[in-house]
Amino acid sequence: MVIFLLGFYIYYVKFYGLDAPIFFILKTIAMITEEQHLALIGECKKWKQDLTNYREKINKLKNELYLFAPGKTDHETVEGIEHFHNQFHIQLINLHDLKHEIKHHIFEAEKHPNFGHRIPHHYLKDKLDILFSFLKNLEKDFHQFLNK
Repeated sequence: MVIFLLGFYIYYVKFYGLDAPIFFILKTIAMITEEQHLALIGECKKWKQDLTNYREKINKLKNELYLFAPGKTDHETVEGIEHFHNQFHIQLINLHDLKHEIKHHIFEAEKHPNFGHRIPHHYLKDKLDILFSFLKNLEKDFHQFLNK
């Protein structure tokens, strides 16, 4: 790390003719990193809340399904009820697992703030976007099924 910082100082400060002391430059780099780090953790905490909200939404959809299901005997309708019941259960597990991954990511980011957490963060963001997109489509399909 020290070699990198010394190289940074020689290349950027000496080469570009900046007359800033090295401690000022290092302090500025640390501040940006700390701000980015806090933003990363804040975004993760927001994701956890979003996952909790989706869990509540899935549970409401399950309740709608349970109110709809009694007395339905048509084969196609029964298959649809089983399909959505299974999907709601699977998606609750997916929500739980992703929330656990995010908790672990936050723990690691807080434990090792100087370690690069950007790549795992983007990976989790992609997983979250995919899951939310799937859940929106599932909800839309479910309401179309109920309205048949």
